[in-house]
Amino acid sequence: MDKPFEITIEKLVYGGAGLGRHMGKAVFVPFSVPGDRLLVRPVEEKKTFVRAAIARLLEPGAGRVSPACPLSGKCGGCHWQQLRYPAQVEAKLQILQEVFHHRFPETRDLAIGMIPCPQPFSYRSRARVQTRGSGPRAAVGFFRPGSHSVEDVESCPLFRPALNEALGSLRQFKKKVDREPGPGEMDLACSQEEGSWATSRVGPVEEAGLALFGTGTRGEVILRREVGGFVYSVSASVFFQANDYMVSSLVEAVCAAAGSGGAAADLYAGVGLFTLPLARRFHQVVAVEDSRAASRLCAANASAAGAGNVRIECADVAEWASALGHPGFDLVLLDPPRAGAGSAVLQRIAAWTPPQVVYVSCDCQTLVRDIAGLCNRGYRIDLVQGLDLFPQTYHFETVVRLRQDGL
Repeated sequence: MDKPFEITIEKLVYGGAGLGRHMGKAVFVPFSVPGDRLLVRPVEEKKTFVRAAIARLLEPGAGRVSPACPLSGKCGGCHWQQLRYPAQVEAKLQILQEVFHHRFPETRDLAIGMIPCPQPFSYRSRARVQTRGSGPRAAVGFFRPGSHSVEDVESCPLFRPALNEALGSLRQFKKKVDREPGPGEMDLACSQEEGSWATSRVGPVEEAGLALFGTGTRGEVILRREVGGFVYSVSASVFFQANDYMVSSLVEAVCAAAGSGGAAADLYAGVGLFTLPLARRFHQVVAVEDSRAASRLCAANASAAGAGNVRIECADVAEWASALGHPGFDLVLLDPPRAGAGSAVLQRIAAWTPPQVVYVSCDCQTLVRDIAGLCNRGYRIDLVQGLDLFPQTYHFETVVRLRQDGL
């Protein structure tokens, strides 16, 4: 199958591509929308599916719009700018429902929702960008689709103004100051409230030199973010949720799922985004985080909030959990990286038998893999809530609550 052929896109799938069918095979087409009639060119063919690229748009689907960014299709940072935003939310809800209904048929009785973002552009206060080369030919931006080549991005429509300022300063640094031509990655972060920003190299560097530069100073720049009445000190070198307009909704969803009680564990706690509100709902909270920089900020944030009932553990979650007997937690909350928590951590949580577990994830595939282990050990899913923290992309956040059978 090496010649172009026509297909109609049925729906969008996790990963961002549109799905059509041709000669008994599934055909996955990036940058398509449901209802598109396309002439496509095969790029890769397997026994059961074909990956293809759009050769010509024959008839647009009902939700198709002109992308806001001139680099759409060239830059791999966005997947769905060609689809109107309400249809993006509908597609994400369908994906979330299909994933859970297929893997956990019992969730067909749950009301699974997807909370939309009120600002589908100019929402990001954090991003990781790629750098290549130096001098006039330097490129600063994102990988091109399916490639490790970097598309130079002067300004991103998803970035908050202060984050675009950071991007511009980094570009000037690479073009006029830096002489390191090798590939690199940089984390950018901003506080739009303060009008400040910071950058940090990604990779093994000395802790004192994590930040390359930031607003008005050199060295590690501390940014302050207010969420739900709490003020968090963060930096570019540690994780914090990127969507300024949805982070409060995420915290509210997690707290509503968590309830209140005696003791809670906040695993992969970061700088304490969930730790602080949990401290008002539980008598004791243990926050576990393996990043020394994030743990220090978590401790500082807890102290500034007057949360004396919080204990910070700077440790690898799997190692810390394996050394713990039966701690008697009423709640275990975990918000792991995209790769998930893994079976070892979930086995320990199941052995602790907490009445409820709340799992926050930005990858629904590793999410269902992980919670399947709990469902096989006496837990049932009683809440699934999606939140669109990543408009214009196929990514979204999910909050899942599991309770012991019989509770």
